[in-house]
Amino acid sequence: MRTPSLIALRAFEVAARCRNFTEAAQELSVTPGAVSRQIRLLEEELGVSLFDRTRNTVALNDNGRRLAATVSQAFELLVRGADELRGEREGPVHISCAPSIASHWLMKRLNQFSAANPDITLSLEATEELVDLERGEASLAIRFVTAGTRLPSSELLFREDFFPVCSPAYLEQHPLRQPEDLVGARLIHATWKSAARLSIPSWGDWFDSNVGPGVDASAGMRFGLIGHAIQGAVAGQGFALGSTALAGDDVAQGRLVLPFGPDHRIATPWEYRLAWSRKAAPGERLRRLIDWLVAEARSSAAGI
Repeated sequence: MRTPSLIALRAFEVAARCRNFTEAAQELSVTPGAVSRQIRLLEEELGVSLFDRTRNTVALNDNGRRLAATVSQAFELLVRGADELRGEREGPVHISCAPSIASHWLMKRLNQFSAANPDITLSLEATEELVDLERGEASLAIRFVTAGTRLPSSELLFREDFFPVCSPAYLEQHPLRQPEDLVGARLIHATWKSAARLSIPSWGDWFDSNVGPGVDASAGMRFGLIGHAIQGAVAGQGFALGSTALAGDDVAQGRLVLPFGPDHRIATPWEYRLAWSRKAAPGERLRRLIDWLVAEARSSAAGI
C-alpha cells in the first residue's frame, strides 16, 4: 500500500488545525492556492473528500476529522523523534512574559516545577516585547490579550478582575465601610500598557463604577508597572488596584487584604493566556509544563 504524499499530509494537518486555508498558508509560507492544491491531490489519492466546501468557507467533514486525528498524532511522533536526535530534550524550555506577571506569579512557581521535574531546564525572559513563537524565539509565552482573541495554540491562565487592595496594617489605620470612604484616600496608581497597547483600569474607572462620575481620583503616587503599585500597597503606602493574576499570592499569604471582600470589583475583557507555536503539538516535556502552569493558575484564581 502506497504512503500518501508527506507534503500533502503536512498541508492537510495544518489546514485541519487552523480550519482555514489562508492561515495554513501563512504557517507553511506558501500561498492559499498551494494548500488547496495539495489537499485536492490528497483527496484524489485517498478517493474521498476531506472538507465540505462552500463559496466562502471550508470545514472538515467526517472523513477529514478521522484523518486529522491520525495525522496529528503521526506528526507529533515525528517531531518527538527529531527532537531526540537533535538533543532538544536536553535543552532548556524558554518562557517569555511581562515583568509584572513574572515577578508576582511565575518565578516562584518555576522553582517549584523545577524541583519536581529535574529533567526539564527552564529559562525565563521577562520583557514587554512580544517574542515570535513561530520563529522559535521562545517555547512558551504568557500573552495579555482581549478575551476572544484568536490564539489557536494557547490555554487560559487568568481572566482579570481589578479590586482595591492594601496591607492589613494600613486598613486597620484607615478602615473602610463603603466605596465612598475611598474618596480622598491615599491612592496608588499604575499606568501600565501592554506591548499590544492594552491598558488596565484606573482609579477613575473604579470610582465611576462604584461611586459615580465626577470623583477626582488624580492625586496619589504613580508607577509604570502594576507590579510596583502592588508592592507599594504591600509596603503600606496606600490603596492600589490589584488584579486576579498579580495580587492573588499576596492576598493568599496575608500581605494584602481586600477592604470590600468579593464586592466592588471591575470586570475587564482582558485575559492572560499561555501560548506556544502552532507548527506542531507540544512535546511531552512542554505539555507537562503547560498542564502544570494551567493548574497553578486555576488554583490561584480560585482563592481570590
